[in-house]
Amino acid sequence: MKRTVPLVLLLLSSTSALAADGAMEARNWVARRLAAESHVQVEVSGVDAKDAACRVSGTVRKSFSGKARVGEALSFRLPCGPEAFWPADKLKSAKVAEAFVKPGLDGLEAADDGQGLRLLAAVTDAPQSVDDPALVREMTDSIARYRIDAEVKRRDPAAALALARVADPVLRARFLAHAAGLMAARRLPEAEAAADEAVAAVKALPDAEARLDSGLVALESLAMGQARKGALALAALLEPQVDALTVPSKRDAATLVLYGARVRSDDPAAGFVSLSKVTDPATRRDRLANMPFAQKDFSPVNPDSLGWMDRLLAGAQALPDGEFRTEAMTQLCRTVQRAAMEMTKMPDLLAKAAAMAELAAKRRHAPSAQLLALIREAEGGAAARAEAARWHAVSATGFDGTMTSRSEALKTLGTFSAAERAAAARLLQPTAGGDVSPSRLVELAAK
Repeated sequence: MKRTVPLVLLLLSSTSALAADGAMEARNWVARRLAAESHVQVEVSGVDAKDAACRVSGTVRKSFSGKARVGEALSFRLPCGPEAFWPADKLKSAKVAEAFVKPGLDGLEAADDGQGLRLLAAVTDAPQSVDDPALVREMTDSIARYRIDAEVKRRDPAAALALARVADPVLRARFLAHAAGLMAARRLPEAEAAADEAVAAVKALPDAEARLDSGLVALESLAMGQARKGALALAALLEPQVDALTVPSKRDAATLVLYGARVRSDDPAAGFVSLSKVTDPATRRDRLANMPFAQKDFSPVNPDSLGWMDRLLAGAQALPDGEFRTEAMTQLCRTVQRAAMEMTKMPDLLAKAAAMAELAAKRRHAPSAQLLALIREAEGGAAARAEAARWHAVSATGFDGTMTSRSEALKTLGTFSAAERAAAARLLQPTAGGDVSPSRLVELAAK
């Protein structure tokens, strides 16, 4: 039994009203013709009209695709009312009809309500109904993707891969990556091998431009499905070609695909390297702000968010010193501080807020260090005051602070006892001894 999917059913459903008013977009008519059972030229022997529908009967003289065979009898139905593509009086004058047909409830019917039907004076060697190649490729791609998706949802990877292994090498690479991404998302064991096959298919494309274009499409499919190994391998394969692009806007667009794939594949360090190559500062800032949300369900209460932010910050720290490294660290630390602030609004999440704030505080982000100091004091306990003094000292010399951060921290540290400051000093430098003034504690934090 032939399997179908919702999109194909939608596109193939016979809707006379849409045909009558021409409301259906050209791409959807193309999709109907692509999914037809046969594309034929029929020598017409008769046309029977009934209730605004006609049945065209005759003998197949040409079969361009599908099951129909030359010499066999064939009849098909199509709308033929006054507002249809082909009114009955025109059909009845036909000698040869070229049509795309599919099975219906009452025998064969025109797959596209007759939109692609051609009435000819005689049989021709080549088809007379030819669609825009760009639309054919687009809709071939869409239909195949939906069918592959359906097979993966049925947990039938063999059927999905059979649909992906088309003759067209460009579509083959894209479909294999699409299948691999879907299989990885559903944790099917065949996913990794499918991703390897997709990468090999991209690598085998002989044309450099097609290899880059299809490679970037395939890369997004792999990354979105979290086929991590395949995505990172393909990103590495494409990177030299992306870097060699001479048009800045095109290079930026391709670089952003590499960046997105690497971040989604949990390789922030490589993602930062890609993002640093983007020439538009506004785009870089936007991606930095959204970077944490590359992890699904990133939020202050998601237990995975803490580790994810730590890896992002580590990736930013690994960048060479420069403007972009500072920009990345600042943006990410601000996100950390905002997330921690949100958690402080819920008393039962105070410990998690401290853990989040500490990610940025230990990297010397002044606002996060100040927040962490306040959280430690609010938590209470024997070590709370020493911990608080420690982080107040860090906030005095950290980055992204205000003009008065140092003076405010020194003033606050003056409210701590000498013993509390000494304990804080030992947290910063275990060998620290003697009297520890507020300024001395700030100096230790600066080291």
